[in-house]
Amino acid sequence: MAEGKVANPGPLGLGGFALATFILNVHNAGLVPAGLDAALLVGMFYGGLAQLIAGVLEMKTGNTFGLCAFGSYGAFWIALVFLVLFVRWGWIPAASLGGALGITLIAWTIFTTILTIVTFQTGHTTLIAIFVLLDILFILLTIGHYSGSAAISHIAGWEGILTALVAWYGMWEGLHAQFVMKA
Repeated sequence: MAEGKVANPGPLGLGGFALATFILNVHNAGLVPAGLDAALLVGMFYGGLAQLIAGVLEMKTGNTFGLCAFGSYGAFWIALVFLVLFVRWGWIPAASLGGALGITLIAWTIFTTILTIVTFQTGHTTLIAIFVLLDILFILLTIGHYSGSAAISHIAGWEGILTALVAWYGMWEGLHAQFVMKA
């Protein structure tokens, strides 16, 4: 790599997003009921920290959208992990978790909708698909949270698995492009 040149951080960010999203939503779909602890651990480091790093590297490439998306969703994962842990540790009353999680889901739905609208300006089909699916996921999670419907939460889990698979495809595109450009 040439001096001063930064590698494409997109695959790292998409990989972190996809893996953490997949594990959490396998849990949400009811496929691995005890999977929340694994989701928290992966969410903290790969979904959170790796995406934050990808966001900072996107800044170095001049990609404001990548900085905003990876930096924000990285922080989302870290905040979500600490929200759950603070309740477990008794630092936040368990009774307040429902309200905190609910308003968090609403806020992230709004944020994701804004980014989804922006993706349509890129014309990048995979990026558009990832964000449309992510927006649907946040909408389903919000509805599931406020309705208390286990069925909607399970549907959200399956939709989240689909979102992760499409994000992994986006990661593959970014990695594949490196080798196509060298050929």
